[in-house]
Amino acid sequence: MLKQRVLSLALVLIVICSSTPLAAEAQANNTLEWGVDVGEEFTYVMQRAYFADPSYIPLVVGHYSFVSGMIVGEKAILRIVSLNEIPMLINESSQMPQSLCNLERANDSVPIISGLQDFVYPIGDWDFIVQMNNLSAQEGITLIDTAEEWGFTGATTLLFPDNTVVANTIELRYEKENGTLNYMRLRYSTLGTDLIDIIIVNWHSGMPTIVSEGIQTTTILIVAIASVVGIIVFIIVYQGYRSKKPVVQKLGE
Repeated sequence: MLKQRVLSLALVLIVICSSTPLAAEAQANNTLEWGVDVGEEFTYVMQRAYFADPSYIPLVVGHYSFVSGMIVGEKAILRIVSLNEIPMLINESSQMPQSLCNLERANDSVPIISGLQDFVYPIGDWDFIVQMNNLSAQEGITLIDTAEEWGFTGATTLLFPDNTVVANTIELRYEKENGTLNYMRLRYSTLGTDLIDIIIVNWHSGMPTIVSEGIQTTTILIVAIASVVGIIVFIIVYQGYRSKKPVVQKLGE
């Protein structure tokens, strides 16, 4: 199972050469800018980390190693370490500027991961980011674009080693004001039942640090089926009771 990295942010410096002594000044093709500064810190919380089976844990940790260092309900500090310079001309996704961050536990400053990417994006030109990464044309991608947030959901179908067909959905939302990751949800499910469900948020005062699990579709079906069966049994019992009443009593009803 391979992680599909939708936004690859590796910086390539652009050098424009001219055969004439006076080179024309390059025209900017984007209005990107950083909304954060090096050294800024942000608080994150893993609100949920559900695994139907512990054997599924390596599937997530293999691609999102920082998950293993986070504890549900406990805060972690994201620190901006470096921000690449934003080129005036960007012609492909590999030229997009990149941010690097470190993540550590808030209560004891134990490092979780260093050199973390994709937690901060440049702001100011979200349409350009969509264009450079061809997001609108990629199958299974649904864009999110509100006044406060930009992001996307990506959906794929996977086949587990035991031949179980699994729906994999990842949702990423970024805060337009500063470009930081606001919400991340990674979910694997089959037949309406979650196998893995992880939620990580940019935490602010007043927000919950833990969110409860939703009612599984299979649970809803079981309850619905049990209710229908109960109604059928009641009707059968009631009809049997009526059939045993004396004829005089039936005529009187």
